[in-house]
Amino acid sequence: MNDSSGDAIRPAPRVRRTFEEVALQLRAMFTEGHLNPGDRLPPERELSQQLGVSRSALREALRTLEISGVIELRKGRNGGAFITQGNLEAVTANFRDLLTFGNLKFEELAEARTWLAEIVVRVACERATDEDLDALEVNVLEAERMLAEGRHAEKIDLNIEFHNLLARATRNPVLAMNVRTMSDVMHGFADRYDERTDFGLPERRRLIAALRARDSERATRELLDVMSRWHRYIYTMLLAAPPREIGLKAARA
Repeated sequence: MNDSSGDAIRPAPRVRRTFEEVALQLRAMFTEGHLNPGDRLPPERELSQQLGVSRSALREALRTLEISGVIELRKGRNGGAFITQGNLEAVTANFRDLLTFGNLKFEELAEARTWLAEIVVRVACERATDEDLDALEVNVLEAERMLAEGRHAEKIDLNIEFHNLLARATRNPVLAMNVRTMSDVMHGFADRYDERTDFGLPERRRLIAALRARDSERATRELLDVMSRWHRYIYTMLLAAPPREIGLKAARA
């Protein structure tokens, strides 16, 4: 008799369901260049025959890809399943869900956002053009005007967009996409902040001046200072209210 007491117990391999296999096949078609952004997939009946699966399995696969932001399902006479250009909102929604249900802590998000911001500022200090810096100046001018006119929601939008403009100045789309995702998540918290002050605007002006001087140390210091204060305020607010309640309100923003 063989003694198998020392053998490791291995879990049985997970068997993919039909709709998961279909989703993988469709993703392979996208990545291999058989389908491009903007293309419409064949009609449901034709596609199910091509893939050799039921229409119900195909529908479930398409819904999965829609949730992932890979395709867009449009209704109407000219509707169908279309390949998207990529949907960052799907990534943002996942982050919001993780915050809402406590799988991700706000302080973890804030920490990662701070690290990312430092990289962005240093790279932007090297690569930003005069046009990039002028766009940042215009953003701050508009934010000041919104504050003076009492248009606080629009001021919040401009404050968030400032970070996106700065990230685009790095000329690195991966950095820009990551900043955009985090900015969109933070927008839900920004809506709860008292934006009836010039908080962050003087620092942004000094940041732009440092970028024009190509002084990365000073530029980094200006941005991280205002971000640190803002993160502390939000964290204090979270401690004063049930985390799930805050998360749900942020998710709806």
